[in-house]
Order: sequence, then C-alpha cells, then structure tokens
Amino acid sequence: MLKPRRHAIVDIGSNSIRLVVFGGTPDAPQVLYDDKVAAGLGRGVVARGKLDRPSQALALATLERFAALLRLIEPRSLRVVATAAVRDAANGAAFLEKVRALGLPAELLSGEDEARASAWGVIASHPGARGLVADLGGGSLELARIDGGKVHECASFPLGVMRVEAIRALGRGQLRQTLDAAIAPLAWARMARGETLFLVGGAWRALDRFRVRQFGGERGEPFDAGLTRDLKARTRELGTRRLAAMPGINPQRAHQLPHAAALLRALVAETGVADVAVSGAGLREGLLFSAQK
Repeated sequence: MLKPRRHAIVDIGSNSIRLVVFGGTPDAPQVLYDDKVAAGLGRGVVARGKLDRPSQALALATLERFAALLRLIEPRSLRVVATAAVRDAANGAAFLEKVRALGLPAELLSGEDEARASAWGVIASHPGARGLVADLGGGSLELARIDGGKVHECASFPLGVMRVEAIRALGRGQLRQTLDAAIAPLAWARMARGETLFLVGGAWRALDRFRVRQFGGERGEPFDAGLTRDLKARTRELGTRRLAAMPGINPQRAHQLPHAAALLRALVAETGVADVAVSGAGLREGLLFSAQK
C-alpha cells in the first residue's frame, strides 16, 4: 500500500514553535496536524540579545516531542526552519546545534528568505494577488511585493511585535519615525499605492478577529485601509485587560494587539495601500508551494 503524501514543516519562531503536517498537494495543501507551543524565544533576544535559558528549555523539549512524532508520521518531506529570534541571537548558532542533535535538520532562514516564503504562501492562497505582503513575527517584519503570480523585491526589518512594544515605549511618534527610516530607501514599497496589503502572522490574525468583533464583517475579507485608524484607537482605548477578556482573543496575544494595530496604521500611512486583507496562509504554506517552482 502506498503511503499517503505527507509534508511536514517545523517553524521555530520568536513567539512559538509549531509543527504542521500537510496532506494534499503543495498548491492545495490540507492541514492534517497542527501543534504549537508559545516558547517565547524572542523575549530574551529583544531584552538582552540572547535566547534565555527558560525559553530554550521549553523550545527544545517541544522540538524533542515533535521529533518523536515525526518519526511515527514519516513525512515525505520535512523542513525545519528558524527565523528572527535565532537569526538575531548571539547564541543562536549554539541553539541550532542542539536542535540538530535531536535529529531535526534545522536551517536558518535569512530575512529575505522568510519574506519570500510568506509571499509565496499568499500567492498560493490568493490567486491574482497584487500588492505588498507584510509578515509580522515576534522579532521581525518582512515585506515583499507580489504581482503577476510572482514574488518581486523582499526586505526584512527588526520590527517584530516584541520590538515594536519597546520602540513605542520610547515615546509618541517613535514607531512612525523608525518605520519611515526603514521604508524610505525602498522605492518598490510605494509601488503598492492604491493596492492591497496582505497580512501574515498570528498577531495580525488576532487583530482581524478583533476587527470583526468590533466593526463587523468576515475574517480574512479585505477591508478599507482607513479602518486601521479606528483599530489603533479602539485597541488603545480598551487596554490589555479588557482585550484579554474578549471571547476569541487569546490572552497571550491581547497585549500585542495595540502594538500590532499601531504598526499596521503606520504601514498603511507609509505605503498608501487602499485596502488590507489578513491571509490564513503564509510562511509554512509558502515553503511547500515554492518547492515546486
């Protein structure tokens, strides 16, 4: 009997460690198994430039469990990728060696690789998509321009939601100034004026759930870029405690929502996009889809 076609992705991110097993085909994947643990690898990196011991211990214990599951699943293909937290940490290379010692073929994605993979995920799930893809993680923000079924220019910035919180703590207007300095040299980022900004990442998805609860509509549908001003104001007005008490809002994400909303508003203002859509697909789906390109 032929074994089913299973493809596995282990995503070692700044907020969480995640294992997703896909069936189906790379251009129409079906999620068979999805497991994640919020290890918070990025916290120590933002604070001290290093992965701290508690988050490493939790991450490695989770990855050891994932390795055991993968031996049972025997996927046809496996990618184990680490992103901004490991990329930026002074002890990131040592951590990756520990991951590889578990039998996991861990690889470190560059910021541009991460941006490109997320953009392919959006292309795969949104045929005809045109505009900018913004992938927000705990440690970094990736931007990519998509048009004509292709990924064009890509860039990565140390503007993950954990870092945005630290920047905003410096005072009013600091985030906008930081983002402007990052995007100003990128003429291609403004080529999306009047087009769509596609959002990838857990903080954006949580913000979209909040949008639907507060302003109506459907999750994932495009919404007018002007609404980002109201999202920023409403999350600031409610505060973390009331956000965390809302049904459908993960308490672990609640404290990130005001910072994600502020970054989104700044991105819209800088790029001049007409509307915004939160994508359910991103890095992991893009790694599968781009493998056949």
